[in-house]
Amino acid sequence: MSAPSVHADAPPALVSDPEGLQYETGPLLGKGGFAICHPAKLLSHEHLGNTTVALKIVKSKMEPPKLAQKFVTELQIHSKLAHPNIVEFYRAFSFQKSTYVVLELCENGSLADAIKKRKYFTMPEIRRFMIQTCGAIKYLHQRNIVHRDLKTGNLFLDGDMNVKVGDFGLAALLVSQSDYGAIRRTTMCGTPNYLAPEVLEKTGKGHDEKVDLWAIGIMMYTLAVGRAPFHSTKREDIYRKLKAREYSWPDLAKCPNEITDDLRDIVSLLLVHEDERPTPDEIVAHPFFTLGHIPLTLDSACTSRVPKWSKVRPPTAATIKRGYTDEWWTLCKSSAVGKYGLEAGQTFGAYGARRNKTVARDCQKEIESGKQPSIPFAQETVYLPFPARVQWPFQSAGGLSEITEEKDSSSEGQALVETTGNDRMKGRPVRTARRAEVMPTLQENNDPAREPKPVQRVMEKQPTRLRSVRKISNPRVTAAPAPAAVPLRAPKETRSSQRTKTARDALKEKEEPLQELPSLRVSKISSRAAQKQEPTAPKSVASQSTRTRTAPRLRALSTEVPATDPTAVLAQLYTFRDNLARALEKKPTYSKRDKQKKLPFVSKWVDYSRKYGVGYVLDGGSVGVLTAANKDYPVTVGFTTNGLHHLKQLSKDPDYLKSIPIQFWAAPKKDQGICRVQISEQRRADDIRLYWQKFCKYMCSELGDENWPENDGERPNFVKFYQRLGNFGVWGFDDGSFQFNFPDHTKLVLSPDATYGKLVCLSMEGAAVLHDTNKVPWDFVKSRETLHGSLQQLLYGSVRQDDSYKELTEANGLREKLEFVQTIVQDWISGGGLGCLGELKDYEWRGVQPATDRKRHDWASVGRYGGDVFS
Repeated sequence: MSAPSVHADAPPALVSDPEGLQYETGPLLGKGGFAICHPAKLLSHEHLGNTTVALKIVKSKMEPPKLAQKFVTELQIHSKLAHPNIVEFYRAFSFQKSTYVVLELCENGSLADAIKKRKYFTMPEIRRFMIQTCGAIKYLHQRNIVHRDLKTGNLFLDGDMNVKVGDFGLAALLVSQSDYGAIRRTTMCGTPNYLAPEVLEKTGKGHDEKVDLWAIGIMMYTLAVGRAPFHSTKREDIYRKLKAREYSWPDLAKCPNEITDDLRDIVSLLLVHEDERPTPDEIVAHPFFTLGHIPLTLDSACTSRVPKWSKVRPPTAATIKRGYTDEWWTLCKSSAVGKYGLEAGQTFGAYGARRNKTVARDCQKEIESGKQPSIPFAQETVYLPFPARVQWPFQSAGGLSEITEEKDSSSEGQALVETTGNDRMKGRPVRTARRAEVMPTLQENNDPAREPKPVQRVMEKQPTRLRSVRKISNPRVTAAPAPAAVPLRAPKETRSSQRTKTARDALKEKEEPLQELPSLRVSKISSRAAQKQEPTAPKSVASQSTRTRTAPRLRALSTEVPATDPTAVLAQLYTFRDNLARALEKKPTYSKRDKQKKLPFVSKWVDYSRKYGVGYVLDGGSVGVLTAANKDYPVTVGFTTNGLHHLKQLSKDPDYLKSIPIQFWAAPKKDQGICRVQISEQRRADDIRLYWQKFCKYMCSELGDENWPENDGERPNFVKFYQRLGNFGVWGFDDGSFQFNFPDHTKLVLSPDATYGKLVCLSMEGAAVLHDTNKVPWDFVKSRETLHGSLQQLLYGSVRQDDSYKELTEANGLREKLEFVQTIVQDWISGGGLGCLGELKDYEWRGVQPATDRKRHDWASVGRYGGDVFS
């Protein structure tokens, strides 16, 4: 009678988890020591795009018990990792007699699978794979984790041929130096061909994270040659060779692969005594990586056949002097690894908000909260990543290719992205470590609650130099009560008529009322300004809005926010534009407003506008979600103060979501301004609460305790309009002020009449570095300055010698940025309302900016007059 199998039974065709998600399973992908793996498709979530996952399946009752403990440790470690080059952990649960771990599916298999077909990999491919691997290993080591089983079989390839480190069954926690000294491990484990010599030592000294660095050297040799350097048919011979470091390279004249001298050199630097091995940052700073060709994209066909590289030119003298290629910079930045700069004195910061926090502490907090895994799981239990973040599948598997974020006003790489922060990048679900910075990312990476304050960095994935669709000219517009000539980007059909007709003329000729307002427009103006113009929307806007169904009745709970109806909003835009023009021409501006009034500020955001909406955190701790309009509902805002407090309460009690005092704001009727409303359909209200919860967790769960003030009774401003043009973002507040986020990490907030502003900008040195290199080192982002004053003062300085901003704002290109803003506002006016531009993709900031991945640029408007638009 045969012994029972250590593996679980094959899964049924349909598997359900306790939260009601259903998985349609596929054929066996592979087997491990005690686990099997099957692909599965998440049912009823086709709207999220690709929702195919990998199910790692084990028996719920494991023998011996030590095996169960090993599996629990694997879950505890893997569930706390968030890096673009580590296999994503979604959740785990028990079903029938097995335990299922839901993981990111890597469609192109492992490097071990590929090398069996390929026999070897070329130098450009090895550079790409090993930079991404080094990024993952750097992240693990900074979080006090040693993988201990790095090999080509545990490096997986996603659909875009990006490396994903997986299989943490042998991973171990190393107590940090701050926790009473590092503890070395003594268990002999791993795969023979990849073992480091210290693992085999019998002195009891043990080993630490440097075994992973040895394994990187083994993998580089293996990928180039097709076999491991110490390979032998007998395990004893392998151990003898590796202890003696006895290996050789094949005869290059007979080897089909073109193995370079610098590859052999970096391998020789890794297969040495543990104290002499370079760190991941130092590995990728070797000339093999920095000056060689690196493909930023690879085709899936590369898993089975050798790619044909076009003739690669040698690096230029300027590149050699700089020390690295543009492709090296791009790939290293996306994986957060590498040294660069003067004598390689600067390094890319580690990935994610929890980059410097040991996983051991997270495990301890998880245990204290009673959320640690236990095999088998209770019937109603779903084990989720800890600390909590946006739960899959709310974000699709293509997650951060669509979601962008900037955590803190100083998240690098996520600013409108930017924006993972984050953060992240293609093929990753939302996590509170990314960083998403774009939009950078929203991008990369993480939080100011007051004026800009240094925050954790979220890296953007594979940024490339910006290639514009079209250059926007910035003509100066003279102050006038009627629309100026339409700029060059305006649609052809509107040019001739609007050169000669004012909005008032058009109104008289057409005798049409303003069209239906299916989404929120925000602004605030004086009654005098509101009477200035009474324009109407052009036909293009009218025809669009008449096709929109009237939103269901919303019961008003308050009076309208002053001057937020479409006519008043448009009139306010005239005032805004005219004062911009006056400031640029150094003419006096006029306003009855209190210029010293504190301006609102969006410190973090997450952009999921195409499906759900936009989430944001204001610098006072208020959290809101701006939901996109659909055929039944107008744009609606869910907003509350003290967001972090409510998030903490929610983590203790999931039912608390119903008690959070979320206010809903919308325009009940087409010709009205916005007001606080009660939503008649409970399902709609519940959806907005869910979006608020998901976005808030994503943006705030990693912040820790913030010194945010309690609400003093006066309602703070909230965002009612959002427009994204490539990697430039606009936020419109309910009081009529605007925030403009530029891709160079500059933030400009202007008062409702554009007479007073706040500018978050780079130092003189940082601006100079950006201008010369198209890069902004993280230190300059952290040390940004915040300037307050009238637009005149920001542009030309103060009469007082000690209060002059002119030199600093000139270095940051403030005039050019204001002219770009002026062009956008003018075209809103020409289009007939807030956010009304022609073809959105015709608008893109072309000023000085860091190199970014243009795939992460997007064009969208939420709260636009006439309906939301996405290009």
